[in-house]
Amino acid sequence: MTALLEKPRSIRLRSFYGFSPEEDGYLGWTDEASRDRMLGLVKDGDLFMIYGAASAETSKNERHRVLGFLQVEARRVRDIDKASSLGLKRKSDNGWTEKWSHALPVVRAWRVDEPMLLETIAPVTYRAEAGQAIAVWSPELTPSEIDLALKVKVTEVNVFGETPVAETVVKRRPLAEVFQPSEAFPGSFGERTSTYEDGPTLLYLARFEGDGFAMMGLPKPQFDKSGLIKIGVSNDVRRRAEELNCGFPPAAKGRWKIEMTSQLYHNKATAEAAEKVFKDRGQKELTSLGGEFFNGDWMKAQSIFASVPGASRFGGK
Repeated sequence: MTALLEKPRSIRLRSFYGFSPEEDGYLGWTDEASRDRMLGLVKDGDLFMIYGAASAETSKNERHRVLGFLQVEARRVRDIDKASSLGLKRKSDNGWTEKWSHALPVVRAWRVDEPMLLETIAPVTYRAEAGQAIAVWSPELTPSEIDLALKVKVTEVNVFGETPVAETVVKRRPLAEVFQPSEAFPGSFGERTSTYEDGPTLLYLARFEGDGFAMMGLPKPQFDKSGLIKIGVSNDVRRRAEELNCGFPPAAKGRWKIEMTSQLYHNKATAEAAEKVFKDRGQKELTSLGGEFFNGDWMKAQSIFASVPGASRFGGK
């Protein structure tokens, strides 16, 4: 994964219809020449600030809003190289198959956590009458605009095709903090210690009890019985189940339920290796939604889970 500098070398402006790096791990152009031109301007680790296009295809509450930031690598890929089956299906359903197929790979992404009008961050670079040109040329923000962008609060999210973001990632922090080394807490009187002990860890398989299609913002096909599935590791699955559901209102009709757990693996690294075995097979037999999430037949998911070394001794939870 591309390392971050202490401060971004460059941030460029780009409009999207939405922000879904979990499904679309690339930044694309319709014309190959436009992509190749950008390839000559960017370096590994540069950022693009994504805002909602002023278009009917963009949700009304996202138009002219800063949606997130994408970090790219300076190399050529095609959309099919870095897109989930769900992302490619969305392109096909909307008649966009031939669009944005010449791309740069995205390696990290941050979603904006607060409503932020584009004009407040890029008052110089953004001009409404130049919206189409901005989409093609992706102009650089000025130094003063970069300083404004670094104050925006963000949360790092998964990028399709990249290592999933740690579940302990700090949320809602200024973008500037992403580019700074960790600092010690302010000093205070008294002794304070903190200890992390790696140890026995479980692999778990969870199923979303509810309308997973609605959760993904998609209409449910008639007679489709596939479900939303999550693979993960934890040393306390009861606590993990509570964490997965803590963001839902008490009256919500959908909940995550951890249905299967493995035997105890020696440590987290061993459990994560088992998780990768599931993901590798899940990419082929289920529909990847990015990171640790899949859509597909529950019986098939259970079969894959049971085939993972160390997972087959234990069934339901």
